[in-house]
Amino acid sequence: MTEFINADDINDVILAAAANELEQMVDKMCELIGTPLEQTTELERQVMAAFGFGAVYGITHRDQLAEPQAHALSIRMLIKPFNYSEQQAVDFADDLIRVASDREVHPVMNTIIQRGIDGHRQFNQEDDEGLERNIQEILTAVQSQK
Repeated sequence: MTEFINADDINDVILAAAANELEQMVDKMCELIGTPLEQTTELERQVMAAFGFGAVYGITHRDQLAEPQAHALSIRMLIKPFNYSEQQAVDFADDLIRVASDREVHPVMNTIIQRGIDGHRQFNQEDDEGLERNIQEILTAVQSQK
């Protein structure tokens, strides 16, 4: 008996792997900054989530995900590991997409997303030093703006 793998099953496997990769990256970021996610401030969590959205973009490009898959992956990342409610995650993902599409909407957040694209590359290349410097620079810059 021959089993067929359908496209939905393949997409589910790709999205599950991508979600796992994002969780590992967030865990690594928290390890590098020396603060567990549950001990970050709301501002730090938002910055790290925007940075993570840059990683979603990197994964989307690498794995050639369709727009709905990228959107679902963004929402999934905001729910787990960032612990936003479903509605918060949907709203935040929509904001991040808008910011990523138009730098003028929020130039600082757009820059954080762009740095997250670099951070994803650093994570995959196991460049912990570069990733730590990248996220620390952003957190320091944002905190000095308060």
